[in-house]
Amino acid sequence: MSRIIKSSQAKEQVGKPIKIRPFPVIHSEHEEQAAVIDETTLHELLEQAERQAEWLVQQANEQAATIKNEIEQARVYWEQEERPMYMEQAQKEGYQQGIEDGVQKGYRETAEAIAYAKGIVELSKQEYSKQIEAAEPVILELAMKVAGKIIGYELKENEEAFFSMVKRAIKEARENREVQLHIHPSQYPFILSHKEELEAIFPKNTDLYVYPNDELAESSCIIESESGRIDASVDSQLREMKDKLMELLAGES
Repeated sequence: MSRIIKSSQAKEQVGKPIKIRPFPVIHSEHEEQAAVIDETTLHELLEQAERQAEWLVQQANEQAATIKNEIEQARVYWEQEERPMYMEQAQKEGYQQGIEDGVQKGYRETAEAIAYAKGIVELSKQEYSKQIEAAEPVILELAMKVAGKIIGYELKENEEAFFSMVKRAIKEARENREVQLHIHPSQYPFILSHKEELEAIFPKNTDLYVYPNDELAESSCIIESESGRIDASVDSQLREMKDKLMELLAGES
């Protein structure tokens, strides 16, 4: 899931695309310390969305109950007051049509009231769905930040985890004759002490150079070769993951 950018040192020929497989999420006892602030924010947002949804449903139920009660009162009033009046009027005038008109009017008013109640409930459901959909991008953004802090903290504290990520990235450039590995100075001594293990990944005619770069994040790993540039950094991979998830959310809406 890494982004391929043409290296300034690349030759004129276009190299084949290089992809980085997603690295596994590593859990450690430091996760809670690394993510507690953003996790709290995420939980608060989820609770707020749930409370808003519950309030909308409660309002819809209350309105529906009120309308149902009004319908029942209207029916009772019709049976006790208006129906006898229409029947008496029809009997006096001798028109059977008067009875039918009165009955039809009562049915029509009741049906309209029921339709109105259903409309209120449907609108509430639609508003509930809109609230959930509107919260999804924000929830995703916070989730990715939490994941980035957890993974970044683990790679910083666990040298073996960082080395495993570097090895997976290096394998994507093994077909090149010269490969440059750029990492943060804090990771440089450990990686340099395992350089032979990295060199064993390549054919014998490949040269591997490791450079410290204080402009990189401690969890960053940049690989340059004649085929191009591989950004295997945690932030880069999380950005691409977030973009893909945002596309999926947009496609479902």
